[in-house]
Amino acid sequence: MKSIQLRYPQGKFKALTMSYDDGRNADKRLVDIFNRNGIKGTFHINSGLTGTLDRLEEGELGRTYEGHEASAHTLTHPTIARIPKELLVHEVMEDRKNLERIFGYTIRGMSYPGRLL
Repeated sequence: MKSIQLRYPQGKFKALTMSYDDGRNADKRLVDIFNRNGIKGTFHINSGLTGTLDRLEEGELGRTYEGHEASAHTLTHPTIARIPKELLVHEVMEDRKNLERIFGYTIRGMSYPGRLL
C-alpha cells in the first residue's frame, strides 16, 4: 500500500510558528522585526475591540499585518466557558466577517480566547 508523507516546503518535517493575540500596538514593532528577518506570523485579532486600550485601530490592521496571516479571536474576547453557545457563535462569526472585510481574504484560522478567572 502506498503511504502519503506530508511535509513542509523544501521537504522539511518541522515548522516553527509565531502566533500572537489581540492586535496590540506593540505588534507594529514585532512585525517590523519579523519583516526585517524574513519571519512570518499569525496574528489573532478581536475586531470588536480595535482602538480600545492598547489595541490597533481598525484602519491600521491591514498595513500592520500585510504579508502575515490574520486569524479570528472572537469579537470581544469573552471567556468562552462562561457564555451561552448562541453568543459564542455570534462572537466567532462576526469577528471572522469583520476580519474578512478588513483584510480582503478568507479568514481560516481561529484562536480561542482565554482568561484566568
